[in-house]
Amino acid sequence: MQLRAYLRLLRDHIGLLVLAVVVAGGLAFVLTPRTPQYTARATLYIGTRAIDTGPQSRDLTYDRVAALDRLAHTFAAMIPTEPIASEAIDRAGLSRSPSSVVSATTATIGDQTNLLYIDVKDKSPVIAERLANGLADAFTGAVQQFEPNAQAPAEGQVPALPVYIFERARLPSTPDPTALAVNITIAAILGLGLMASGILLADHLDVTVRGYMDAERRLRLPVLGVMPRFSGDGVVIAPSPAEERPLRRVDV
Repeated sequence: MQLRAYLRLLRDHIGLLVLAVVVAGGLAFVLTPRTPQYTARATLYIGTRAIDTGPQSRDLTYDRVAALDRLAHTFAAMIPTEPIASEAIDRAGLSRSPSSVVSATTATIGDQTNLLYIDVKDKSPVIAERLANGLADAFTGAVQQFEPNAQAPAEGQVPALPVYIFERARLPSTPDPTALAVNITIAAILGLGLMASGILLADHLDVTVRGYMDAERRLRLPVLGVMPRFSGDGVVIAPSPAEERPLRRVDV
């Protein structure tokens, strides 16, 4: 019975619920960026091409694998930084601030791999490609300064330690999908939930007695009689849905 009362209350305020959904969806539509963004990806390889799998080899020990994994995470944290971004801007020949490049850059490690992906987002696919390649060149150049004897392999070849460009960024041809539909849906659901919660809370805080059933519930006493309501022309007004059950008989 209580659930029916709540549903009836929400139905009586259907206009407010619809308004909340429309307003929340409209705000999400206005606030969601709709400018196309392009993502360019450069791929780095971290590891070695010569792995000894013999029983006496220590190339595949847990300590070595853990150290290589930590090295990969360290490289991923170092790439989206302003020193590397400044060098990348110079290599790409662009006029950008290092902080803006850092905010547009994401470095992630491939699952169960030694590959490190550098993703750069920009409104221009050409600039995204140039920045991704600039970051890859800048970072590998900085790391290889500590390995002066390491020979950089050709693109697509598995290199020696410590890190090299495995695949350069290509010009992205399609923009990234926008989150407009998702944001509108989430905002509409939140707007509906907040408005419904507000209506139920306001009803709960309202101390007005609505009919004899509400009086019995609040006072925990049986109602002995109910005065009917009359209109101006003497016609009895039908009781509300909450008042349609018959009165209980009380013996005195």
